[in-house]
Amino acid sequence: MSVPRKHHYLPQFFLEEFRILPKKGKRSHIWQIEKDGDQAYYSQAIQDTGCIRDYHTIDFKDEDPDYQTFEALLSKVESEQAELVRKICNEKRIDSSQIPPLAQFISLLRHRVPACAAHIEKMLQSVVLDSFKIMYRAGRFSEPPEALREAFEKNDIDETLQVRIANWKILSHMFEMALMPESIGLLSQFSYHVHLSEGTNVFVTSDNPVALYHPNYNKIRPYGVGLAMKDVQVTVALSPMILIQAGLHIQTGTSTASLEEVEEFNRRTITMADSYVFTSIVTDDLRQRIGELKDVRAGFVFDSLFYGDGSCQISRFIPVQ
Repeated sequence: MSVPRKHHYLPQFFLEEFRILPKKGKRSHIWQIEKDGDQAYYSQAIQDTGCIRDYHTIDFKDEDPDYQTFEALLSKVESEQAELVRKICNEKRIDSSQIPPLAQFISLLRHRVPACAAHIEKMLQSVVLDSFKIMYRAGRFSEPPEALREAFEKNDIDETLQVRIANWKILSHMFEMALMPESIGLLSQFSYHVHLSEGTNVFVTSDNPVALYHPNYNKIRPYGVGLAMKDVQVTVALSPMILIQAGLHIQTGTSTASLEEVEEFNRRTITMADSYVFTSIVTDDLRQRIGELKDVRAGFVFDSLFYGDGSCQISRFIPVQ
């Protein structure tokens, strides 16, 4: 029997920090709560969580799909990142020497998720489709078969053509964004603060675990935000008991988060979530909060404005506000 090719978009070492305790059986488990619907939840093995079949497949044309090369490269990177995260969680502080590798970890964690992959795919599909429409209407192609021409006239080109983007192309864009010096460099310039939680007031994570927050976004709406903006804050939980807050004007150090602070940071995490929230503890209050936020979204947004002989593609990042 063939073994399913589970490619993890979230590192297993990262999810292990949110495992259910005490551990039962051989495998670590985690609570997975659906953001939509009625917030159904279930305990799931971590090795089966945060993964999609063949997510990291390299599918060059006229070559057999490669399911392992990208996984092997990620494994080397994750082994170093796992040690970094464990050390921060154990010491409950961030040393200045840890900031560059931590910046790389956060940038990679932010861009390797399905929400980013879907954004890139939509963007590339739009570029291809709009380019075709511009060239077709300008008479740059030979006359299409009559059936295809009639389909274009009856249903419009957008509804007639299907554009498939190869997975290797999506991967190349996704990880180029994650590892570009501009992203890591900006994160390396941030100040970092470690927040600690106590008791059952735990931090949660999600399938889109890095939150970008802007306290005054209504003043700059509808424009997007980026790491270079002075008021942007980054938050990411490393465990139920530890969350990192970063920004240009964040006070460095470590502090114990109040209940209100835990709830606010979790609000940011839940808002960023695409489909799932992951946690070590499920409470009625948490499920209720997820339900209240299920229609509140943040993250990458893409718009294509087509105007006959040209088009304008707009990519934005809408922050938590």
